This record gives sequence, structure tokens and C-alpha cells, in this order.
Amino acid sequence: MRYLVFLLVTCSVPGFAQGLWERRAPYPVEATEVSAAALDGKIYALCGILPNGSRDTTLHIYDPYADSWTDATAAVPVPGGGDHCNVAAAGGRLYVLGAIRVGANFVDGNTYEFDPRTGQWAAVGRMSVPRGSSGVAVIGSRIYVAGGLDPRRAVSAMEVFDTASKTWSRLPDMPTARDHLTAQAVGGKIYAIAGRSGATDLNANEEFDPATNGWRVRATIPTARGGVGSGSLRNRIQVFGGEGNSGRPEQTFNQHEEYDPATDTWGTLGVMVNPRHGLYGATLDGRIFTPGGGPRLGATFSNAHDAFFLPLTAAPSIRAEGIRNAASNRAELTPGAIVALYGENLSQGEQAASRFPIPGTLNATTVRVNNTAAPVLYVGPNQINFQLPYNTVPGPITVTVQHVTQTSAVFSAPDATAVAPGLFSLTGDGQGQGAILIAGTNLLARPTPDAFSRAAQRGEFVSIYATGLGRLDFPPRTGEPGPTNPVPQTLERPEVTIGGALAEVTFSGLTPGALGLYQINARVPVTARTGTAVPVSIRIAGVASNAVTMAVVD
Repeated sequence: MRYLVFLLVTCSVPGFAQGLWERRAPYPVEATEVSAAALDGKIYALCGILPNGSRDTTLHIYDPYADSWTDATAAVPVPGGGDHCNVAAAGGRLYVLGAIRVGANFVDGNTYEFDPRTGQWAAVGRMSVPRGSSGVAVIGSRIYVAGGLDPRRAVSAMEVFDTASKTWSRLPDMPTARDHLTAQAVGGKIYAIAGRSGATDLNANEEFDPATNGWRVRATIPTARGGVGSGSLRNRIQVFGGEGNSGRPEQTFNQHEEYDPATDTWGTLGVMVNPRHGLYGATLDGRIFTPGGGPRLGATFSNAHDAFFLPLTAAPSIRAEGIRNAASNRAELTPGAIVALYGENLSQGEQAASRFPIPGTLNATTVRVNNTAAPVLYVGPNQINFQLPYNTVPGPITVTVQHVTQTSAVFSAPDATAVAPGLFSLTGDGQGQGAILIAGTNLLARPTPDAFSRAAQRGEFVSIYATGLGRLDFPPRTGEPGPTNPVPQTLERPEVTIGGALAEVTFSGLTPGALGLYQINARVPVTARTGTAVPVSIRIAGVASNAVTMAVVD
């Protein structure tokens, strides 16, 4: 189960294949001509022009699970910084394979490799036709670079870099010379799409087959444009954004078009909700991430960052007995409690909420309780953790899950009751070692003494973490954390039993700064049994919790 007890603008569009754009944590800098790739569950974004005219030399790393950015220590090694960088990931490494740069040497044709294990860059080769603003695609350990801009003009050169042997090979030229294009690999073939030559936007779509070492012309993209982003989802290519004669005042394109190589057809998905040019698309776990880019024609800048989702092939479904108290793992619910929901097709990838107020939609997934969106703390393909809203009336509960544009059948959950106490355990199933800290420390009350734990002593205070303890004297708004002043306390005082003896309770209420997480401060009785797995349970308003364990010594 995913719920960490110690931590505590979407828009759907109709069209050819309905999808959803979801806003993510802003890119750390305002930039355009940003490049990105997915590697080891993260998005690596780099290069780009900054508002002061300099180039960004920082490698920014995005964690989709936490919806947060960090920066690598080592700077991107393009001399003076690069923009329009050709970027891809293969074989567990990140590569820059040509870039446009500041200075007399307009183009950098070197190949740079970043190893995420060491955090270091290394120069590993040089392409025969130095250029930036190319179409880049990956098949296995080989990175293909199509077209681009050299110091004089758009080129048609096609090369491949073998990441295993660290060697470049020249391939037959593209039929159409162009830069500011995009490329994707589907079904073992490379598709080089759109772009421009000089001031002319192009609608070219050309396919390269490594097996035959040849090109052929395919159905043209409906909207000619350059500076586009793209990604591949379920063997179809998504192309979005760009700049040029769009008919919009910003002169950027909001068109989002999808290409199916199997049928050689294009469809329209609607509009990109945050239109930009000078961006990549990085595909990870069924989502395309789009950091940075210019909102208007030319050198304009943004920290925009969105994710695009297509609906799954099947609608979400909730398993029978699939809604339970997230702490006790029992079919017992109460307003304000954290709930675990189990099912299929609930999400693509994983995400945990990282900021307050906790949203009603996370990773394109929404949970509705009695037709009201509930705060979602975690979502993954087979599990969701959400908070039952404080204003839920005890009694019958219905739940639905929507992912992108598909909604599950209505599920009849266990009736809500006044209290449904559940104690958290480290295993997530409501059994075994409890989520119990030595008061005033971050040490777990468990047997093995180390930097994170030690046994509690008789007479010592501990903090026991729970959910579902019922009414509060000052309840926060649903989705908001427990406040620090005043700290909300339960209207009913629980009885706590540790090692067969009643414990003195000094506090029972919400944990400040956490959502739906209750905390009980109690003194370990001097008469409590000692041992490595001493049972702990509570009773509140006559309702008993599950039993967990802790370590107790004299």
C-alpha cells in the first residue's frame, strides 16, 4: 500500500482520440528551445535559451511520482551552453548529439554522454554533419538523427549513433531537407515529421526503415509547422505545438494531431491547452511530458510543463471488496479517513500528491464519493489512496473512478460510520510493526537499534499513527492539512492498550501538516509486557481498531 504516514488545470479535449492535458510542476527556469528525454523513470530536460539571452547549462531532472524537479551537479558540457540540442536516452545513458551554441562556432557536433549513476558527462564521439534542431529517435541502442540546421541552412543528413560501440554511421539522406522537425520510432521504423526550410513550414512525413536502409514518403501531417513537440503512445505518434502562420495572435500552433503508422492516417485530437514552440515531448509510462517552450513566435520564454494522456484501452474498474480503511485494511470507513481503493486501469504510471491542497485529480485520475471529487493522495495502475471528505454523511457511499475520459461503474462502498479506527503498520496491511515513533524523535519503536529505530522503554511516551478517529473540534477543510494552531483534537478520547495494559493518553488529534493522519500520544505503561512484538490497539467510541506491534524494553 502506498501511503507515507511520516510525510505527509486539467482539460479534456474531444476529437480523433480523446485525451487530456494536465498541468505539472513548473519547469525550474523560463526557457525556449528546450530538449528532453525519459530515462530510468525520470524526465531529463536541458539546453534552451533564457530571457537574458544566455543558454541554460543546467541539467534539470523531473520525478513524475513526486511531481518535483531537482538539478544535476554537473553542467551540460556544450561550450557556452546550447539550444536546439539533439537529445535522446538509450542504454541507461542520456546523450546530446549536436546542438546550436553561442559564439563563432554556431554548431557543436560533439556527442556527450551523461551517466546518471555517476552524475558525470563524457565526450564520446562526433557526428559527420554537425547540426542542431534535428529530429531524434531511438531504436534499441541506436540513436537516429535526421535533418537539422547547420551553420548555413537546413540539411537532409541522416546519421545513426551506436551507443554500444560509440560510433557514428552515415545513412541515406532524408528526401526533404529541413530543421525544427520532430521524429519518433514506431514498429522498428523512424518517422521524420514536419519542420521548416528557411521561412517555409513543411508538412512532410517521411519514414526510414533500418532493415532496408531506405526512405519512403508517407501521409503528410495536416498542419505544416516547425518547432513542434511529439511523443509516441500505443504505437501512434502525437504531434503538438509549433510556430508559424497559425492564425493565432501568438503565431504558435495549438493543433494536436495523431499519426497511425499502421494505417498511414492522421487524426485531430483537439487543441494543446498550453500552446508553445521550441519544446520536446518525453514519453514515460503512457504519458508525454512537455517542459519549457515559447508561448509566442520567436524568442519568448515560459516555465510551462504539462503532461498528456490518452485513455487506456479499458475503463477503470474497482475490485469487489476493493475499498478499505487504508490503515486497518478493513471494510470500515468514516469521514476524514484515508481510504485505499484497489482495482484495474486506475492510472498510467504512479504519482503521489506533493502539495496542498491535495487535488481532486492526480495523474489524470479522479475519485468521486457520492458524486463529489475527493482529495487523491496517491494513484497507481492498481491502487488509489484518497481522503473520504469530512462532510460525508454517515451512511451509504458510492464511488466512481475516472481516468482521462473513461469512468468506472458505480461501486457501493461500505457505509460510512461515526468512527472507523485504523492503526498504520509498516507493511501497509494493518498488521505487524506499527507506525509508532518514540515521542520527540524520528525513531521507530522497533527492535533493532539503528539510525532509524530503537525499542521504547516502559514509562516513555510514543506517538501512534492512525486514521478514522472520527469527529474533530476544529476540522480543516477537506484536502487541507492538519493545522498547527490550534491543533484539531478528537471529540472522543481513545483508550490505548500497550502490552495488555491501559496507557495514559495525552493527545489525540490530527498530525499537523498531514492529511487525514491522526496521532495519539501515549505513555508506555510501566506494567506493559516487554518484547520485540508487543501488541498495541485502541478503542474509540466503543469501536476497536486493528492490532499492531512495537518493541518495548525495561
